[in-house]
Amino acid sequence: MRRYLIRRLVMFVLVLIGVSILSFALIGLFGRDPAEVIARRTNINATYEQIEAIRHDMGLDKSLAARYLSWLKGLFTGDVGTSIYTFNPIMDDIRTYLPVSLYMVGMSMLWVIGLSVPISLLCARYPGSAADHTVRAVSIVGLSFPTFWLGFLLLIAFAVKRSVFTVVPAPGIKGYILPSFALAVPVAAGFIRVFRASLLREMGSDYAVYARARGLSRGRILTRHAIRNALPPVVTMFCQYLGYLIAGGAVVENVFTLSGLGTYLVGCVSSADSTAVATCAVLVAGIFVAANLLGDLANRLLCPWMVREYND
Repeated sequence: MRRYLIRRLVMFVLVLIGVSILSFALIGLFGRDPAEVIARRTNINATYEQIEAIRHDMGLDKSLAARYLSWLKGLFTGDVGTSIYTFNPIMDDIRTYLPVSLYMVGMSMLWVIGLSVPISLLCARYPGSAADHTVRAVSIVGLSFPTFWLGFLLLIAFAVKRSVFTVVPAPGIKGYILPSFALAVPVAAGFIRVFRASLLREMGSDYAVYARARGLSRGRILTRHAIRNALPPVVTMFCQYLGYLIAGGAVVENVFTLSGLGTYLVGCVSSADSTAVATCAVLVAGIFVAANLLGDLANRLLCPWMVREYND
């Protein structure tokens, strides 16, 4: 276990360094001049001298490598500079935008669990039934739903037609119900298919056949034995989606006018703000890698007999 954790921590650091270098370099080579972007916001006819003055004041006249090293040094001190997109300290922006994304993603994962677990158990309990075929068809449709389109449908149905919710999100938990549901539907559809297939594979294994021969009911085998062995791929998939949803929720945030990290990241990319983009990318990559590590550890605790490597 110790060697496993050390190896994963080393990989964690290497991934963060690689992500920061790539994001910084790609935005730096994006083709847009950040100083010109800033100048054109206030004066569409900004002169070359004004653009050069902004470039010097913002430190954009330094080489890309020098700016990266300066940002990397600031990352350890908590001061990574000022955002070109908002003109606020980047760390203050992250403290403002990140909680919105975390609330939305957290609630969407609750939707995923609440929808996928009972439906998958139902399909595995009655395979080949009308309910099973219906769920499989609906899950395929759910995987095909664009989240922005589903978000607009939810707004029309529950904010325009019924007035259960407001078009502009209400403060508190109510404002996250519709966006989190729109974000959760495609993920839940994928979870249902994976969890159902994993449960059916376990129900067809030797120990399940032996248990049936001993007189145990299918429902008892499913809930007492098969479900635990079927969890590892689902836990891995669950943890992988955490980082993806935080950065990939920008479309849903725009539909529901939520100011989350995804929206902030898109704005920084359009402004060629390499410092803010690299900071957000490192943050999302850190969440993604940490979630995957927690998923691996959870699988080792759930089903230690299924782990074939990392022997101490």
